Amino acid sequence: MPHHRAYQLYAHITWHTRRRMPCVDRFAVEDVRTAVADACSACAVKVLREAVLQDHVHLLVSLRPSSLLSEFIRRCKGGSAWRANQRVPGTLRWARGYFVRSVGPHELEVVKRYIETQHQRHPELVPT
Repeated sequence: MPHHRAYQLYAHITWHTRRRMPCVDRFAVEDVRTAVADACSACAVKVLREAVLQDHVHLLVSLRPSSLLSEFIRRCKGGSAWRANQRVPGTLRWARGYFVRSVGPHELEVVKRYIETQHQRHPELVPT
């Protein structure tokens, strides 16, 4: 007999650069996006919204009950730093740790808007 599962699991994730240094440039943004896409495939996570700024990243994700959130974040941070530093050594270093907050289905639109407006909220941190 097949197993049927229903779930609505969402999380708002943020992490920042070491010492909040504004070191994420437009090239590193692509490194972050590629690493996040790879991590999504590996960890059964779907990104609903993202914002990459010079010194921090915001993600709103949907995940399965079997998804390992810490592994997903490790792959995002490690993969993006590896890619950026292959291009220009010493370019990108993430701080230890991250912030995660669960998001209920009724909060999704508010969190989506919050992430979508990060570049307007922090125009000085838009990667160039």
